[in-house]
Amino acid sequence: EGAAPPVASAGSPAVSLEEENARLASRVLELEGLLERTQGLCELLDDEGACSVDGTCLSNDGFAQALRARGAWLLGLLALQSCSSFVLAGNEALLASHPSIVFFLTMLVGAGGNAGNQAAVRGIRGLATGDLNVETTRDFLVFEAKMAIALSAMLLVAGILRTAAFGVAPLDTLAIALSLFAIVSTSVLLGAVLPLILHHIKVDAAHAATSVQVPDTAGEGWRRTRSNQ
Repeated sequence: EGAAPPVASAGSPAVSLEEENARLASRVLELEGLLERTQGLCELLDDEGACSVDGTCLSNDGFAQALRARGAWLLGLLALQSCSSFVLAGNEALLASHPSIVFFLTMLVGAGGNAGNQAAVRGIRGLATGDLNVETTRDFLVFEAKMAIALSAMLLVAGILRTAAFGVAPLDTLAIALSLFAIVSTSVLLGAVLPLILHHIKVDAAHAATSVQVPDTAGEGWRRTRSNQ
């Protein structure tokens, strides 16, 4: 009688080889997906030919095109940011009578810019990887709207504590905190929507990270609080 063929045990080399092949096949699929996402990110961040699909820099012509595109965008933002000087000039008397607001202007603008950039970068990354598409846009916007409210409330409390720690008057503290709430919530929503708008109109969505402009609501919020006194 012929002997029965040997059955591979759980610890035999044949089973180990099969497991290793399965792990390698899974790793190959993972790397292929990562490559596709990297290529999509390069295409999204491509400044009018400054970068090829494989991520390599192109000729000096590509650099010149990128320089013109990015330089023009930054010059436009510089002009837009200069408008804040008109807002400050219009509230000069108000700031002179309540100088404490000046000490917290950088806090207000900085918090808004940071919060808006967080949302913008998340949107840009989603567009690059394909996770943010027509089917997921609504969920993305709902998520960021909830995040805007939560972050604004959190920073509202932090703003009250910070201004109170510096001995700011209660009314001034309230005005600064409400301005902080309005700026942060507006910035998060704008940061979430702007990449989608730029992508829809065929403009490089990466510009959204530098274009989250926070409306200077500090002066207006301060004025309204004083008018309700």
